[in-house]
Formats: sequence, C-alpha cells, structure tokens
Amino acid sequence: GYVIKHKFDGISQMNPLHGVISAFNQICQRIQNGSTAQGLAMIAKQLREDFGVDFNLLLRLLPNVKMFSRGGSPAAEVSAGECEKMNTQSVCFTLIRFLRVVSSPRRPV
Repeated sequence: GYVIKHKFDGISQMNPLHGVISAFNQICQRIQNGSTAQGLAMIAKQLREDFGVDFNLLLRLLPNVKMFSRGGSPAAEVSAGECEKMNTQSVCFTLIRFLRVVSSPRRPV
C-alpha cells in the first residue's frame, strides 16, 4: 500500500487544503514509481471513464495524474489561491472519487 506524510503548519497562512492536495500529488508520484506501464494505463483509463467530463477538474486539482499517461511528467501543483477558490465539498468529493479508482485491496492507499 501507499502511505504519505505531510506536515501541516498551524501558523502558516497557507490554506489547509493545499497540504491535502500536495499529499495526494505525492500519492500520484508513488503510484507512478510503483506501477508497471500497463498498470498506469489501466488506472488512467479508469480515471477518464469514472470522471468523464470532470477529468479536467481532476487534472487541475491533481496535476500529477498526468504522470499516469505515457510520457507524462510531474506538473505544477495547484496554488494556495486556487485552493481557496475551489469549493471545499467539491474538492473532497473529487479526492474521494480519485481514491476509489487508485485504491484497492491489492494496493491500498
């Protein structure tokens, strides 16, 4: 399975969602490093199917999802300002949908 750690600074002016999104982008990197090309292609296909028209929202929120596609490379993270513009409920819902695709009993997150 995959485990990540991220330190949250209570004094920081950064939006707390930014830390969560950063942690999820780290999950993308770990999945990419620990999967075969075929496994990554399967995950990318599942994400596109499950998210449909909302796939671009996922890419905006978790740019490292691009790494699952052939030739993909890490992208810049969402800025703290962009996090503030996003609805917290929609961010949480999107992250839960992402976890449902990338996590399984064989590869828990």
